[in-house]
Amino acid sequence: MNQLPTLPLSDSPRRPGRKPANRRNRTWEQQHPPVTFVGVPLEIREAICNLSAHYREQYGMVGGVDAVARELLRYGLKEYAEGKVDMRPARTQPRSELRGDSHSVLSRQSIPVHKPAPKKEKQPRASYRLPAGQVEKIGTIIQLEEDKAAPRVIQLTRGQVVTRLFIHALESYEDGRFSLYTTIENVNAGLRGEAAE
Repeated sequence: MNQLPTLPLSDSPRRPGRKPANRRNRTWEQQHPPVTFVGVPLEIREAICNLSAHYREQYGMVGGVDAVARELLRYGLKEYAEGKVDMRPARTQPRSELRGDSHSVLSRQSIPVHKPAPKKEKQPRASYRLPAGQVEKIGTIIQLEEDKAAPRVIQLTRGQVVTRLFIHALESYEDGRFSLYTTIENVNAGLRGEAAE
């Protein structure tokens, strides 16, 4: 009976040009845990995912959604520093105060039955791996805007700031004032943003 010779298992990865997941260097991911932002609308998250998919399919970009988010935020933060992004929150309705008044009986009134409010849906969340410097700048914007608004009190969240920066960067991308392009690097290919002058 002839036995087939056993071939030694190859150390080469199954996907050419890419190390197996268990051999990849994960120090960057460990140093940059995902940061979660509450209130980022679904349309914005989908636009970032769509850009990521486009650059991955067309140009072989590595880095995914996080890379696109980092570049959009880099551009948005630069534009904010130049005074081109408005962070003023939308006006809210003034609070009303309840008062009572006695008068002669005009008509009978019944006490309405309280209907429970529908359960609030969870706020949309988005998580991205960002450099610590970008996260710090987002926190700085919140403090700057609150100082600008004084003595009025405004409360901006990180999610509101990030959403505004994403909207500005995505609008600039669509208008042609900002572009993304891939760069080839030995370590980790990713995206770079470039503003059109």
